[in-house]
Amino acid sequence: MVKRTFVGKDKVNMTVDYKGSKLFYTATGTGPACILLHGFLENHTIWDTLTRQLKKSHKVICIDLPGHGQSEVLRAEASIAAMAEAIFHVVQLEDLDKIELVGHSMGGYVGLAFAKAYPNKVNGLLLLNSTPRADNEERIANRKHGIAVARKNYEAIVKMSVANLFALKNRKKLEKDIENLKKEALKTPLKGYIDAQLAMMHREDLSRFWREAFFKKAMILGENDTLIDAFEVKKAFIDEIPAITILSGGHVLFLENPKKTYEKISLFLNTSVPK
Repeated sequence: MVKRTFVGKDKVNMTVDYKGSKLFYTATGTGPACILLHGFLENHTIWDTLTRQLKKSHKVICIDLPGHGQSEVLRAEASIAAMAEAIFHVVQLEDLDKIELVGHSMGGYVGLAFAKAYPNKVNGLLLLNSTPRADNEERIANRKHGIAVARKNYEAIVKMSVANLFALKNRKKLEKDIENLKKEALKTPLKGYIDAQLAMMHREDLSRFWREAFFKKAMILGENDTLIDAFEVKKAFIDEIPAITILSGGHVLFLENPKKTYEKISLFLNTSVPK
C-alpha cells in the first residue's frame, strides 16, 4: 500500500505499508538526499522551518518514526534497530543511493543504528542533542519510572517531560513553543511512548562505531542540556569528531537556538564528504 498526496508544488506526503504498519514521511526539494529524524514524542513537523531552507539545495525527507506522528507502532518488538530498518525501507522506496542523516535525540540513536547496519548508504550523520552512548543505570531507571507513570497519567508525564527538555532560562520566552510541542507530543499514543522508551533503554552503545566510522560526522550539543553533559561528551569524542559544537540552550536546540542550529546543520550538509 502506497498513498501519495501532493502538497503544493513540490512536497509529497507518503503513507506506505511497512510490515503491516503504516509508515509516514514527507519528501520535497531536489539534490543530494538528506533524511531528518525527529526525537522522542516529536514528529516530522519539528523540521518544517529547516526543510524550507534545505529544499533549495537538497532532497529533504522527514520521517515520522514508528509510533510517532502519522506512523503506527511496529508489530515487531520495539528496538532502535527496528526503527532503523524502517528508515531503510524509505531509502529503498525513494531509490536513494547515498544519504546524509540529521537526528535529534532519539532520531540520532536511529541514525547511528542505520549507519551501522547500512554503512554503504551513508555519506554523513549529524547528531543534534544526541549521543552514541547507551543509557546508564540512572537513565534506565528514569525510563522505567516514566513508563509506570504514563500508564496511570499519560498527559501529565508527557507535558512534564516536554517542559523539562528546555533550559530553565528559556521556558518563559518559549512558552508558546513549549505548548505547541506538548500538543504534538500528546498525539503520540501510549503504546508509541512505551515502545520508544523500551527501545532507547535497551539500545546498543555505539561509541566505538561513532569514533571509527569513515563518513562525515558532527555533533551539536546544548550547554544547558540536562540529559547530555555537552562538555563531557565533547571532551570524550573531540579527537575523532572535531566538528562538535556546543550552543546555548537545552535539549531542544532547534527551538531554543534555531538560527545557529540551522546554520550548523546547513554547513554540515553543504560540506563535501571527505575522501
